[in-house]
Amino acid sequence: MNIGGAERQVVGISKELTRMGHNVQVAVVSEGGALESELAESPAIQFHVIGGNGILGKFQYLWKLRSLISRERFDVVYGFLPVPNLATLVARSTRPRPAIVWGIRSSGLDFKQYSARVKWTMRLEKWLSPLTDLAITNSGTARAEYVAKGFSGSKTHHIPNAIDADRFSPDPSIREVVRNDLGINSEEHLIGIFARIHPMKDFENFLRGASVALKQMPTLKFVCAGHYDEHDSYFGSIRRLSEELGIAGRISWTGPVVEPERLMNACDITTLTSDSGEGFPNSVAESMACGIPCVVTDIGDSALIVDDPEKVVDPKNPDQLAKAWISTIKNISESKNKPEQLRSSIISRFSPESIATRTAELLGSVTGKN
Repeated sequence: MNIGGAERQVVGISKELTRMGHNVQVAVVSEGGALESELAESPAIQFHVIGGNGILGKFQYLWKLRSLISRERFDVVYGFLPVPNLATLVARSTRPRPAIVWGIRSSGLDFKQYSARVKWTMRLEKWLSPLTDLAITNSGTARAEYVAKGFSGSKTHHIPNAIDADRFSPDPSIREVVRNDLGINSEEHLIGIFARIHPMKDFENFLRGASVALKQMPTLKFVCAGHYDEHDSYFGSIRRLSEELGIAGRISWTGPVVEPERLMNACDITTLTSDSGEGFPNSVAESMACGIPCVVTDIGDSALIVDDPEKVVDPKNPDQLAKAWISTIKNISESKNKPEQLRSSIISRFSPESIATRTAELLGSVTGKN
């Protein structure tokens, strides 16, 4: 339960389904993740750690998962991400057999950015998908892609991610506090990106866009909130690029943040610069729920979430990116950028209540229970 988009959705949907009266249990490979405390806020959610170490640990994981499923006699087992999806197939050997549901959280992955293990896992997903009862994608883009890859059209459904608008909400009181902590003065404008430091997020495009934008608007500063490893070669390469571009002093790298809503409220705008792999990027909708406009590349369902062509740019186009950032900042007082309108657009489409209801109805369709 480390900080990540899929993990946040596990927390959110588990809490909401529990509030609706369903019995929800969460099983993970390893303990100690930052989001475990959020699950613990709902005592009714049972939490299981079923992983092990080394090769033997992988077999123990599958055996413990099967034992858990057999003991608890679940109606549904629901995987999130490719490896857990494949692991849920052990449920086929239990009696009574629960419905097996796979969660698809990405689209358009560029396999050059991933290991051979990831490629083979994705292939196995396609080959073994007929053994599932249902697949739920978090984006329309992913549903179209996976059906084209061979997933059953009748068993593959799209339900977007839920956004907790109570948590992600405008908070002017925190804005000045966080900006002071970051050393942002009243004349400066802050652009935030909330994403793990990974090639699919295309931080090279982000940095080159920042270099272009700073030449036109020198008051800009940038904050990057997402997990990174100091020894990772990609992180090292983008830090070197920021120095080569002469913009390193205008950028803060925070690492993962447990309360991203605080940092979002300190931003003038947020952005997502991915070149592949996105399904439903939570940070885009969460920023908007905080009343902060977001500029995105046209990947996954990002354009659908922002619902404004002026804030959508082509991938790998730093000039377009810089232009959209500056235009959005200059026009922040316009009606389509007003916090209350941005927020209401998210609440009306992605409330936890409506997403959990749709999820429960879909799961009920394969179990006969509602």
